[in-house]
Amino acid sequence: MRIIEFASLKVQPWRNGGGVTREIALGGTATEPAWRLSIADVTAAGAFSAFPGMERTFTVIEGDVVELTVDGIARRLERFRPFRFDGGSTTSCALPTGDCRALNVMTRRDSFGAGVLIAELSKKQPLPLQPDQFLVLLQGQAQVLDGTVTRTLAPFDTVAGSSLEDETAAAVPGEPQDNVPSPPEISGRGFAALVSVFAL
Repeated sequence: MRIIEFASLKVQPWRNGGGVTREIALGGTATEPAWRLSIADVTAAGAFSAFPGMERTFTVIEGDVVELTVDGIARRLERFRPFRFDGGSTTSCALPTGDCRALNVMTRRDSFGAGVLIAELSKKQPLPLQPDQFLVLLQGQAQVLDGTVTRTLAPFDTVAGSSLEDETAAAVPGEPQDNVPSPPEISGRGFAALVSVFAL
């Protein structure tokens, strides 16, 4: 497990000047990504860049409403409502209620998939983070318990679960499964995005 602090993410301006992106995690390479998780600040209406061969999930996480037009069909996207679409489609956005912040998940269609679930956090029922999952704190307060260590999350911080390879390495052949570390648990009050990335 590791915590990726939002404040540490590099700000990358969009080519069209309509916003900025902060990359949280990437699979593959920057030129040939297998998947990508990022947060974007959208500050102007306009066209989105096309990503042929990629599937995108766009979730408004700050701000009220974004109007997204995909291949000529307009959709009104409210906060915390994930929307999946073809990254190669002709896409543009309008901002009827002002600037917004969005969580973006992209996966290469022929090799990876992703799911985005908006979860309400609880202090009494911690949320376990499974291998190859990410949790992004969207609103409220949260703590992460990893073994005996507790960490506090700031807004838009991300908790990255261990990879499947890490879990396999942790299971020593011939030893009881009790030796495999328990998954980290997140508790608190508020909302978080639970992002699962998986190979097809």
